[in-house]
Amino acid sequence: MSISLLEKIQNNTCSLRLQKDWLKIYTCPVPTSDFLSFVGIAEIDAPQHSVLHLLYDLEAATEWIWKTDEMNVVEEIDGEKGRIVYQRISAPWPISDREIISRSEGYRDEATSEVFIKMTAVPDALPENKDYVRVRQLEGAWNIMPLSENKCRVVFRLHIEPGGEIPSWLANIAVIDTPYNTLKNMREMVKREKYRTPIDVPFMVSEKGIDRNYKEFIVE
Repeated sequence: MSISLLEKIQNNTCSLRLQKDWLKIYTCPVPTSDFLSFVGIAEIDAPQHSVLHLLYDLEAATEWIWKTDEMNVVEEIDGEKGRIVYQRISAPWPISDREIISRSEGYRDEATSEVFIKMTAVPDALPENKDYVRVRQLEGAWNIMPLSENKCRVVFRLHIEPGGEIPSWLANIAVIDTPYNTLKNMREMVKREKYRTPIDVPFMVSEKGIDRNYKEFIVE
C-alpha cells in the first residue's frame, strides 16, 4: 500500500532547496499539478519513540507544525486503521485560512523498526465551514527510522492543492517554509521530558505497506 502520487516523484526531477548539517529539503514537480511537493529529510537527536509521541500529541500540534492554529482528532478508526484528523492552517490576509481533514494510517516494519504514517485528504468527512477554504487534495507521509538508541531519521513528504485563489507561483516560492519550520520545531520539541516516555500506537505490521521512495534522496 503506497502513496500513488508521491511514489511517482523521482529525485532526478527534484531540486535541493535547503541543506544544513542535519537537514535537506527538496522540492519536486508533481504530475497534473502546478503546485510543488516537498521532501524534507532530517536527523533528529532523539529516540524514535520520542518523535512518535510528539506526532500523536495533537494538543501540542499548534506549537510546532508550521502555521497550524488548530488540530484535533475527528474519529479513531476501529482496530489499527488509523484516525481522521482536522487541521486549520493560518494564511496571511487577505487569503482565507485553510482547513484540512485527513486520514492517517501507520505501518511498522518488524525487521527494521521503521514506521510509516501516510496521510490522505478526506474532505467530505465533515460539513464545510464557510469561513475557511476546504483543502480537497492532499497526500503526505512521515517515515521514522531509528539510527541508534538516541537518534532517528525523519522523512516528511507532502503535496497539497490549497484550493481557492492562491496562485501556484506564490505558493511555490514559500513551499520550503513548511518542512523547514516544522522539522526545526520538532527537533526542539522532542527534547521535552514528556516525550521521553514511549506511547502505545496501534500500527499495522506490514513491511509491504511502507513507501520508501524517499531512499533515492539519501546518500549515506
